[in-house]
Amino acid sequence: MTRADGRASLILITRPQEPGRLLAAHLRDAGCDALWWPAFDLLPPQDAPALRSCVARLAQFDLVVFVSPAAVQAFAAAMTDAWPGHSTIAAVGAATRSAALAGLPGAERARIIAPEGPSAADGGSESLWRSLQALEPAPRRVLIVRAQGGRQWLIERLLAGGAQVEQAVAYRRVAHVPAPVQWAALRAGKAAGARLALLYSSTEAVPVLAAQLGRDEELSAWLAGAVALCVHRRIEEALRTSGHADIRRCDPDVQSIRDALRSDPGAMRPATANDQADPASNSFLRIS
Repeated sequence: MTRADGRASLILITRPQEPGRLLAAHLRDAGCDALWWPAFDLLPPQDAPALRSCVARLAQFDLVVFVSPAAVQAFAAAMTDAWPGHSTIAAVGAATRSAALAGLPGAERARIIAPEGPSAADGGSESLWRSLQALEPAPRRVLIVRAQGGRQWLIERLLAGGAQVEQAVAYRRVAHVPAPVQWAALRAGKAAGARLALLYSSTEAVPVLAAQLGRDEELSAWLAGAVALCVHRRIEEALRTSGHADIRRCDPDVQSIRDALRSDPGAMRPATANDQADPASNSFLRIS
């Protein structure tokens, strides 16, 4: 993709698994130079029996919170019965809500809560918490289906409100190790004089990418001058803290990314449909 200043951009897509791979492919189909460079690989949990135990006790919970599409799919893979209609489903955003409706058997019979309106652009737990505060009656027994090592913010708020909270670790994240062909493609883009752009879909990806590219002095300098695209406010804040200067907000789709790269430096376009409390994936995680 050629910028207004005549420089081509190489776009790194850091979203894990199939959604990231497909987005990079769609960008290439649209004439952009794009490289799939996932920040993380998503793996099954180390304690699969603990996840299955939570699934077996599903009907005991007033509210079940899913932090990502990957959490939905791992939980659904362990289900043997339909979703109990009295258990409310909460999703951190639109993609997770869609995954719940599509993947959880019987989910259409349950109440589903997800951030809506302007607050949805803030992303993650903060947006969902504003929606949960309006619940009447307040949920007393809550299950949070999440990644291993995720944020504690929402759990702390629910506990402070008097809820009993359990956690079900549905998957774990490990930093992706780029293959030699990925490194070669990245260095070829730099040698060609391309402007680097990175799409971040989670706050956790920010230090991971800095560590990966920081091992090489030339790549580290290239990263420092890159365009940082982000899908919600918390990622923007993490990028600013890490020293990025050119930060632009967009949705994780081809047109939004193209529009953001064509905009003036520093332009912030509000994201409207993003929900990354953890890096999400629509790929199936088998629990055995």
